[in-house]
Amino acid sequence: MPSDARASFSTSEIVRVLEVFGIGGLKSLAELPAGSRRAAKLVATCEGGAYLLKRRDLLTAGLERIRYASEVHRHAATMGVPCARLMTTASDEPFLVEGPYIYEVQGFVQGHRFAHQHDQAIAAGAALARLHDALATFAASDAAPASIYCRNPSVPAALRKIESKATGPAEREVCAALLARYERAANSPWPEVVGVTHSDYHPGNVLLDGAQVVAIIDFDSARVAPIVSDLANAALQFGMAPLVGGDPARWEPRFNEHCLRAIVRGYRSVRKPPKGTSASIAPLMIQAAIAEVVAPVARKGAFGHIDGRAMLDFVDRKTQRIEESATGIATLCA
Repeated sequence: MPSDARASFSTSEIVRVLEVFGIGGLKSLAELPAGSRRAAKLVATCEGGAYLLKRRDLLTAGLERIRYASEVHRHAATMGVPCARLMTTASDEPFLVEGPYIYEVQGFVQGHRFAHQHDQAIAAGAALARLHDALATFAASDAAPASIYCRNPSVPAALRKIESKATGPAEREVCAALLARYERAANSPWPEVVGVTHSDYHPGNVLLDGAQVVAIIDFDSARVAPIVSDLANAALQFGMAPLVGGDPARWEPRFNEHCLRAIVRGYRSVRKPPKGTSASIAPLMIQAAIAEVVAPVARKGAFGHIDGRAMLDFVDRKTQRIEESATGIATLCA
């Protein structure tokens, strides 16, 4: 199988997983080409509804890590946060381990992706605040990884690795600029109030029906972290203008000021963020933007199917724009 081929289920796997999770009456199957290509996903429509089946490599995913994510997911749902229904086995396990794989099944949620509309951004911000409120009563666990995007020593290390392999001065200059900008941002203060966070709150993980959030999905990155780190990443992911086309050189690192303001305003409408949040958003956005890209580029030389050098150039332009606009961002987020 080609290295970039998407993983898929065998028929016997599908039958076995549905049986273990107590789901019968299979009507149809449809592949779900979303997320990691290494995680097999499909939607099974059955008599009782539609379900998302997911298979991952056990060694890579980690049993305790998946158990922790499932517990966070279950707790959030219990507290009234809109989430996909988490299916369990007869022994009340939210996953099935067989051989080298771990399988999960959730109710499939029909929803639309974020369309860069002001009212949707407000709803997404408010939903994040409700999630933080719900997770405030969740007991922390050693399974929650401590590593986050801010002040993470692996980010400068990755940039230095990329720089050491650079083929010309222009690429080395970009790495040096990103390293200096990351370290400046990391030296900026932010509220240290911590809690359980989603840590991957972006438009792909928030399903909407108009301006209503119908589900927050994918708790795989949930961890204990500064609360403001979740909000700042949301501001980055929901507050930047949509990218058009597949060429990073043509992408404009623009803000959608209405959505950037709205995501924080929606959050504030439900939950008062810690003192100092507004001024910390831009430095945290910078760290999040750099951290998201440099690890895969250092490891594979690419970001998904995008050339690593082209992606670094774009992140350099994007984070420079954020840094130059830090005062304005703080005002928008106040």
